[in-house]
Amino acid sequence: MAEVGELYRLFLEPTQRTRRLHKWHHYFPIYERFIAPFRGRRVTLLEIGVQQGGSLELWRAYLGPAARIVGIDVDPACAAHGAAGTQVFIGDQADPAFLRRVLAEVGPPDLVIDDGGHTANQQITAFETIYPVLPVPGVYLVEDTHTALWGGAYADRPDGQSVLDFAFQRCRALHDWTAQRGAFGRYGTPPAERREPGPPVSEFCRRTGAISFFDSIVVFERADRQEPWHEVR
Repeated sequence: MAEVGELYRLFLEPTQRTRRLHKWHHYFPIYERFIAPFRGRRVTLLEIGVQQGGSLELWRAYLGPAARIVGIDVDPACAAHGAAGTQVFIGDQADPAFLRRVLAEVGPPDLVIDDGGHTANQQITAFETIYPVLPVPGVYLVEDTHTALWGGAYADRPDGQSVLDFAFQRCRALHDWTAQRGAFGRYGTPPAERREPGPPVSEFCRRTGAISFFDSIVVFERADRQEPWHEVR
């Protein structure tokens, strides 16, 4: 039997919290894989989707007292879930102006967990607004991505994109350097010896280390990347 992580134990033991929360059990190894490196540090976690407030307590208990926990929810009743070291903002994650006001007040988050409305427009708009300001290292986790396969009200983008379509396109952007076949000669030269500027690539490529896909979760990791190079040894 796999070892049960501390975060999962906090979920399984309701006496550790004053409020309830709703999570898929298979999410917890994913959470711990990407969030554990930030424990005990002075970081900001932003969770989109507060509901009953139990998840805010969960992140507080897991990350430690140095962390700042920020929640966003469209339901005004969720404002009551703020506590010491925790802020809750009321607004729609599909509203970039609202998200920018939150960022202006709390600063760039180190960790983002999108457990909000789960429509394509909400997920993609929030990502496009928040992800570019994340520091390095940083993690942006979109959960319940199975709704991308449900259609109906969840497929609300004029361009027809789902969050999975969007994430697949970002996978292509990770290859902005290596996808340019004509630049392979350049990449055979050590970076310090290159005299001319390289081909243009997206900021996403330069600032994203990896995209990981799981059942119902996509994780984006921030990292500073340099032009790649290859050699024969």
